[in-house]
Amino acid sequence: MLEENIITVLGGRRALGCVVHSQLDLADLIVSGMPCRAAESLRRRLHITEQELASSLGVSAKTLHRAGARRPARLTPAQGDRLYRLARIVAMAEQAFENTERAYRWLQEPQRGLGERVPLTLLATEAGAREVEDLLGRIEHSVFS
Repeated sequence: MLEENIITVLGGRRALGCVVHSQLDLADLIVSGMPCRAAESLRRRLHITEQELASSLGVSAKTLHRAGARRPARLTPAQGDRLYRLARIVAMAEQAFENTERAYRWLQEPQRGLGERVPLTLLATEAGAREVEDLLGRIEHSVFS
């Protein structure tokens, strides 16, 4: 179920430019260059600015803009991997809260379980993303510590 949600968060077939059936298909797409349309789809879904998206991906807004200006407009494998990580966290939040707007609000507000940090700001690193995933797992399973 989470895999399907990740694909939806990335904009589905229309934004990805192909049918994705598995994590291996996503891995191949990341290596070959994730379409910038997927990043834009995720940005619109979260109602965030280009700067906020770039920050969550660990790149500058200028770098993200340059990627979109290339033809074909594709992300580097590193950028695509970070976009996948962000999409995975968004899909997990949607699943945990069972309400997309509530999930997006949660991702953009300071959280006590993260030391009053904003989840989206932690996603630029794998360590930060793991902390957000862990907290979402505890929320989904009603394990508060």
